[in-house]
Amino acid sequence: MRSKIPFVPRKIFPDYNISLSNFKGHHKKAITKLGHLSPQLDLILEVRDSRAPISTTNVLFDKILGRKKKLILYSKKDLSVLKPAVLDKWHESKLEDYMFIDCRSEQDSKKIIKRLKQMYDEMIPPPPLGMRLMIIGMPNVGKSTLVNTLREVGLAKEFAGALSTKKRKVARTGGQPGVTRATSEMIRLSRDPDVIVNDTPGVFLPTVKDPQTMLSLALVGCINDSFLDPVIVADYLLFVLNLQDPTGSKYSEYTNHPTNDIYELLHNIAKQRGTLKPDGSYDELGTANHFVNTWRQGKRRFNSKVLFDVEAIEEISAKDDN
Repeated sequence: MRSKIPFVPRKIFPDYNISLSNFKGHHKKAITKLGHLSPQLDLILEVRDSRAPISTTNVLFDKILGRKKKLILYSKKDLSVLKPAVLDKWHESKLEDYMFIDCRSEQDSKKIIKRLKQMYDEMIPPPPLGMRLMIIGMPNVGKSTLVNTLREVGLAKEFAGALSTKKRKVARTGGQPGVTRATSEMIRLSRDPDVIVNDTPGVFLPTVKDPQTMLSLALVGCINDSFLDPVIVADYLLFVLNLQDPTGSKYSEYTNHPTNDIYELLHNIAKQRGTLKPDGSYDELGTANHFVNTWRQGKRRFNSKVLFDVEAIEEISAKDDN
């Protein structure tokens, strides 16, 4: 019989010794190219993952681009509990323009193109060769998916006779970071207004501020699965899930009570999946990756919305308490 002592989620995550850098050669090349192209650009589209809105903010971009006009796009809205009221608070003081989107949604892409047309009409004089954009962001936040959706919506009439979706897609996409490794040539998104964009590789920070930021980035897929210990990443996921819902309902398919013990949870996951061996052992790394990917890819059938940034979780909790 289990103790009736109330469950208390951890308030502090263990300070694991993990690498705080994943800055690669193609990241450096992309930043250099961004600096060279900056004078030719009318607008920047910066994509951030709304499940980790703080961690996926790359301060390098502002250093390179200065005060270049920018539209911030928070992706994965279908998987996030981030609230527009919180975003309003963050961006109002900086007079920053933002939208909350699903990169695969044609409806959201129509709204973006409508906003781009408004911006184009406000330009005096209008750009003679059309509006030139660049889409930027951390690795694997949805940039290339967004380019493809915007293009399908913006050039819908031209694509009306195209039978193959592959012919309409110009930006490669994938579930791991690093699919786009070079800044693309100009891609036309629309003819009314005439909008041209460069897709860029996701760019990591030379160093992130702390282990929790790196773990948040791991949870949204900004770094490869092999870069950090999967059990530590899974433990951080358990930590943030408990902060948001201490009842354990976010992993209730594996256990009927909340827990702070990642090994207890992984054992239950392996048991439920039928991968527990007769001696009680199981593949810890594979089970941890399964747990993380279920949340990262939004594969849960219910209760799948989440935040991975502790600071954002605390801000939303404070608003809910008021």
